[in-house]
Amino acid sequence: LEDGWNRGKKEGREAGKKEGKEQGIKEGIKEGIKEGKTQGIKEGKAQGIKEVAKNLIKQGIDEAIISESTGLTKEEIAKLKK
Repeated sequence: LEDGWNRGKKEGREAGKKEGKEQGIKEGIKEGIKEGKTQGIKEGKAQGIKEVAKNLIKQGIDEAIISESTGLTKEEIAKLKK
């Protein structure tokens, strides 16, 4: 009786560990995808702002206006001119 109880306890613990590990992996993947999307959107937005600034530079728009319109610093704008 005691052997059966111990064996059942051990099997239950192992099953619980396996289930917990699988659930942890699923949650990790889900969180990783979410973070990846967020980072991708952020990088895409920054790239878009830089492209707009480059176009404004080509049109001869004043740096102060570009900075105010895009949120880029004058240093960042100067780098885009190169």
